[in-house]
Amino acid sequence: MNLTLFIRAHRPVILLVTLVTLCLASLGTGMESTVIHRAVIRLVSLTAYPFLESRAALESGVDRVLSAVFSQEGLRQENEALRQEVALMRRALAARNEMAAENRRLRASIGFLQSEPRLLLEPARVIESLKGALTIDRGSRHGVEPFMGVITPQGVVGVITNVGDFSSRVATLHHPDCKIGAMVERNRMRAYDGVLHADGTFRLICSMWYIDLKDDVRVGDRIVTSPESIFPSGFPIGTVRAVHDGESLLKNAEIEPFVDPYRLDEVFIIRAAGPRLEDLQGPERINPRAAAGNLPANDEMIPLQEQFAP
Repeated sequence: MNLTLFIRAHRPVILLVTLVTLCLASLGTGMESTVIHRAVIRLVSLTAYPFLESRAALESGVDRVLSAVFSQEGLRQENEALRQEVALMRRALAARNEMAAENRRLRASIGFLQSEPRLLLEPARVIESLKGALTIDRGSRHGVEPFMGVITPQGVVGVITNVGDFSSRVATLHHPDCKIGAMVERNRMRAYDGVLHADGTFRLICSMWYIDLKDDVRVGDRIVTSPESIFPSGFPIGTVRAVHDGESLLKNAEIEPFVDPYRLDEVFIIRAAGPRLEDLQGPERINPRAAAGNLPANDEMIPLQEQFAP
């Protein structure tokens, strides 16, 4: 056991001594060099075998590590390329969906224009929305004036309050500056002041105040513009969500408008409107200037400010 440990500890020296001894023996005895050569080769191969195995194992391990590293880098690059491709496809899909939505809005707008021949409408784009007011891209250069009504196919939006050269401000139904003549469509009932008000909190709710307790107003009733409004009468505004008894002999109703102003992209400005036949029936709806021949015929477009002027 001690001999084995001694050989392992002094292997290089023992190898050198053995080689030198064999060489001297060959010279002294005349032994053929091939035998010595074969013996040396065998001895060297036996001695070097563990080192060769270790080197082969090390090289194999290094190759596997490098292969894994390069494979991981390739996968990372491929993954990044796929992510970019997915991002491009998502942007393209979003653009396609936006274009499809815009086409649907345009088709609806064209259908609305065709369904309202009595209205002369000016399309406008919403460029800002803030606290119940909208800014649109039409102004005095486009013939827009204060107190013109603004609508969408779904219903009333509001009234123009300020006009610039190329833009205008619209007070929507949720803004205190907007007051619109309104009535219950079912029975044409109006409040005492005949006006729909914003509730003053910029909520998506409006109010009809000063309703007589005896007047028939029900939850679910449709509220539309009245003939006294600057809008064409009968145009939709919203529905009654709740009715509350007030002080003395009055009550009020909460109205939920059909149009959410914070989701609008396009609106229509009412430049002029032909009156509805039912609004002209009866002596109370006859305009004396029309009787005197100062206004065009009923089938012509008449500015709303002139229609309802005293």
